[in-house]
Amino acid sequence: MGAPEKPLAPFRGATLLDAVVDLARPQVSALAINIRADAEDAYADWRARGIACLHDPFSGNSGPLGGVVAGLEWAAELGSTQWLATFPADAPFLPRDLVARLAAVREPHAARPVVATSAAGIEGLCALWPLDCLSRLREGVEDGSFRSVWQTLVAFGAIHRSIDDPQAFFNVNTPADLAEAERIAALRRPSIPGANP
Repeated sequence: MGAPEKPLAPFRGATLLDAVVDLARPQVSALAINIRADAEDAYADWRARGIACLHDPFSGNSGPLGGVVAGLEWAAELGSTQWLATFPADAPFLPRDLVARLAAVREPHAARPVVATSAAGIEGLCALWPLDCLSRLREGVEDGSFRSVWQTLVAFGAIHRSIDDPQAFFNVNTPADLAEAERIAALRRPSIPGANP
């Protein structure tokens, strides 16, 4: 990927993570990123920008669910919200209104996550998680009953929100994907009046 950490791969003159943060920041009241404990130094600039860097509370052995638990614990400490929005760090074309679309179908008094779906299926890390599910989620990860995001969302009876945009959930996993993302971004960039086409 051209970087030891995939989210820090160069993209559009910055990084993939910059692209996702630019999309996510206006949609949330506070922002944190989930990183591996052994990658702390790579994210020093992000911490310097005032963005919290969270570690998986299960020593990095629980996959993305560890990040969800870390995020829910962080959100609970903030005390200013009852929901956590999650975004994958390798998807640079997420909708700018993703949180609003998910929030529109949530059930405020039920501990049911809301997850985006597309033609490809469930987009597990594009979700809203109620803080009320923290205790059960942490317990399930600890005892091994929750192993994948998809299976966990099913267990919690997640509400699905269909989003019909073929590029919204394009994620970058290889150098070829990164090149394709650059091509897509160049086509999506709005034209500037007076600029050369």
